[in-house]
Amino acid sequence: MEPPSHLPNLPGMFFRSLFTVARNDQQTAAASELKGTYQAPAFNREQLKRYHQAFGGFVSSVPLTLMYCLAQRAHLAQMLDERFPWPAPGLVHVSNSLEQHAPVTADIDFVMQASIQLPERGPTVSARRLRPVFVVEFWQDGTHVATCISEYQVRPKQAARTPKPREKKSAVPPGESWQAVKSWSLDATTSRQYARLSGDFNPIHLHPLLSRWFGFEQPIIHGMYMAARAHAEIERQTGQAIRKIDVAFKRPVALPAKITLWQQPAQSELAGNYQICGADDDLQRLEGRFELHEAQ
Repeated sequence: MEPPSHLPNLPGMFFRSLFTVARNDQQTAAASELKGTYQAPAFNREQLKRYHQAFGGFVSSVPLTLMYCLAQRAHLAQMLDERFPWPAPGLVHVSNSLEQHAPVTADIDFVMQASIQLPERGPTVSARRLRPVFVVEFWQDGTHVATCISEYQVRPKQAARTPKPREKKSAVPPGESWQAVKSWSLDATTSRQYARLSGDFNPIHLHPLLSRWFGFEQPIIHGMYMAARAHAEIERQTGQAIRKIDVAFKRPVALPAKITLWQQPAQSELAGNYQICGADDDLQRLEGRFELHEAQ
């Protein structure tokens, strides 16, 4: 393992990422891998307290979705590497998987082994296939405690982006095997509060003038905010900690919005499926699967 470097904080990296918009990758390249090793301090008690309070409490002492906040810092640090071919603001988070392998100790620092699987690229490669995969492995005192796998879609560069109007479609509610668990109302303050909590100050989440520059009429809520809402509610409903949680992001949620969490039991009592839909239109915003720790 290479000596770890200090992991910078997100706000400063977001500012630096704006300078990557000049990247205009036109070269043909085979699939490759970028690697990095970082060191990050343990979560302090205040961080953990604020994260638990923001989502109404978890069974997990260190929730897996909080681990993503660290992983995202590693993602952006690697995007700032000159070898990364695309503008950092031109990436869309499309899916995420978090898995715990061993107990995560709140007061032990992390060493993070990070890699990016860069896809083949060139003029003959479909834009849909430009999906780099970021893998972050978390270690504490030599023990591999968790893994985060995140997939992003590279958006093509455009001279100007036309804001997307809100969808007027509607869908039918999930089938009979699904149960509506909880509904929430979200407003513009929700995204700002989560930005302060997570350090994710991506402009598309913060203000209409900024989100329109990226093609959205209104700010959109962080996808991992919604995953964390689902995570917390599932743990409270089951009374057990989540060991693994996957999520695929289907549609952005423009603010203000009202959303509903639906849950479907799987064949195993230690696993299940979930999705979040619009409370008014039933359009699916995200879907995923979870696995619980066995009760002690």
